Amino acid sequence: MRTLFRCMLAPALAIACTSATAAFVIDGRQTLLQVSTQIGFVGSINSATDSRQYTSLTSDLQTQLAGSDSGSGAVGDGSWIANYQYQLDQSIDHLPAGGFAASASVTLFAFAADQGVAAVDAHSGNRLELSFHLNTDESYVFTGITTDLASVMLEELTGSGIWTPLATPAAGAFHYHLRLAAGQYRFAAISSGYHDSSQGAGSSWSVQLMTVPEPGSLLLLGTAAGIGMVTGRRQRRYAQQAPEAVIAAAMPSCCQPQPSRGRQDLPARRW
Repeated sequence: MRTLFRCMLAPALAIACTSATAAFVIDGRQTLLQVSTQIGFVGSINSATDSRQYTSLTSDLQTQLAGSDSGSGAVGDGSWIANYQYQLDQSIDHLPAGGFAASASVTLFAFAADQGVAAVDAHSGNRLELSFHLNTDESYVFTGITTDLASVMLEELTGSGIWTPLATPAAGAFHYHLRLAAGQYRFAAISSGYHDSSQGAGSSWSVQLMTVPEPGSLLLLGTAAGIGMVTGRRQRRYAQQAPEAVIAAAMPSCCQPQPSRGRQDLPARRW
């Protein structure tokens, strides 16, 4: 029984844990983090751009772009002062069972003081594009959450360079069950933000694309687990038997004690 259980469990685990890994392959990655700023007195503005790009699939998967600047000057009989800060974060993780998890955020802060004639403006973009292909048909769950000024999209290459959207969720939490055929796919996301001397906003998104075990694999796993439970219960029951019961069970049938028969009533004698 134990050998049978192992024989059934091994292919179940192999199907559930390794088939998805072989089916899902990330082909490329394009990351762009960029912040454009303008700071200074109206008529004398300094512009700057800070950016980073990443394409590696094995390194630099947790990226960040951060910085700050400030300026001041005279305006007639007065003065002006302004400053800004920014931070862009992005994270990508490969899921062992096949799929990926990724997230990004943008935060900005800008401030102008004194006579309020300073021009402070900051715009940012946090972009990610992952291209991947599937070698076999697979079932997936696509979940996540986005805020305003952020968007995500999952697309399929349907031929001749045409990308067909499969999931384009609106801002907020989302949950999709998708059956993806073998082929080429693309995930694209952007998180932007802005801030001037009076107001501003950032954004963020977070997603997961996870494989779903096939019904056949789940059934095989459930059957193997059930056999294991029955086998374990029988072994525990056998171990709890009295020693004489165990010995008797091991004896040949010819040597096992026979149950005693009750006395049969004899027929009445005739006098």
